[in-house]
Amino acid sequence: MKFPLQAIMVSVVLLVFMTGCTIPEETEQKYSTSQHTSSTEELLLTQANLEQLEVTNNTSCKTERYATAAYSPLAQYSICFFNSSKDNTEIVIELKKYTNTQDLNGSFQYESLHLRGFEGLISENTYGDQSRFYVNNESATYYYHLWIAKDYFLIHVTSKGSEEAKDDITAIGEMILAKVK
Repeated sequence: MKFPLQAIMVSVVLLVFMTGCTIPEETEQKYSTSQHTSSTEELLLTQANLEQLEVTNNTSCKTERYATAAYSPLAQYSICFFNSSKDNTEIVIELKKYTNTQDLNGSFQYESLHLRGFEGLISENTYGDQSRFYVNNESATYYYHLWIAKDYFLIHVTSKGSEEAKDDITAIGEMILAKVK
């Protein structure tokens, strides 16, 4: 017994509809940039920012751009390494831009809960749509982790050094967050 092609197509469509499955788009996912910050490079600290914070650039910042599609939601990734001249602390800034807020939120939830400091939570939901600020102390070396999710960006500022670096990490996070439009 042969089934007509139309009956088979209708069956497949009904099966997809009934099971809640979706057929992925083959085109690139689009995200709005008309009124938003369009790249992680726009969030990088300027020379004036560095002087104000009293930090020096350890190496030049690196930015990678990715071809995005339904299965690759990360659009851009930037990383910068700094040293604080006032409290002998190493600082790393990671900036990620996602194509959608669902993947951003999933990454934020995973990273900020999986990589948190053992000593404790300093603050939550203080610096943006979502944020988590943790501290860890190992042999008098303090590690701070600040995550902020805002629009399509995941901001992660981390440090290794003195206890006084808490203020530096807070100031850097606030400075970057102010650049997200």
